[in-house]
Amino acid sequence: MANGILLEMEAVITMDKFGRMVLPGPMRKALQISRPAAFKAEVMGNKVELTLVAPARSAVLKKRRGLLVVSTGGRKFNAAEAVNALREERF
Repeated sequence: MANGILLEMEAVITMDKFGRMVLPGPMRKALQISRPAAFKAEVMGNKVELTLVAPARSAVLKKRRGLLVVSTGGRKFNAAEAVNALREERF
């Protein structure tokens, strides 16, 4: 269910020699998946059920080219708290 709307789609998905499968574009679009995502996989008899896992709520603070870069995924973020947490990790 996406945004309260029940979706029904079906597709044949193949697996490559490395065990990778690709979720077709129309399915990703219907589920509003536009970036890498995590899924919980459950085996039920001869079926595999994938459930989209909500992304973590915390922001990611990385150092790139000497600058601290914050990725929040569009969520609210307190930069001072993140910098303090990064400093504490060093000690």
